[in-house]
Amino acid sequence: AGPCPGLALGGAHPPGAAPASRFSLPLSLQLEYAGASPVQLRFLRLHSHRAAQKVSYSCRPAPERGRPQPDKEIRFLADSRDHSYAASLQGCLLDNESSITDTIFQFSTEELWLLPLRDLAVFHNGDASHQFGFTVGPVCFS
Repeated sequence: AGPCPGLALGGAHPPGAAPASRFSLPLSLQLEYAGASPVQLRFLRLHSHRAAQKVSYSCRPAPERGRPQPDKEIRFLADSRDHSYAASLQGCLLDNESSITDTIFQFSTEELWLLPLRDLAVFHNGDASHQFGFTVGPVCFS
């Protein structure tokens, strides 16, 4: 079996961006899912009991190694657009400045109207000293 044992909608990407793009702007983006019409989502929800989606946050630290970086807050907007998830991340700091670190967020719920995620934003208190990006995986209904 693959990464999604139930029915799935493909991974999301900002409008006009390549699905595999990383370390890109804007910081707040609206996510689109190819083929995910409201009718298709309603059908998937009627025939499912659970929904899951994975998001990967990748970052590359600034060249000034060893300098502490402030924590960041990430907000994920649910499909209902009335609910959101918030997460806090420690600054991006690695021993090898050419390396990239990933943090995985796994969303799993029986409240099917919360997925797929529709928007995300990073609040970084003015710290723009490192590159970062997101990879939004498919939403899986089962």
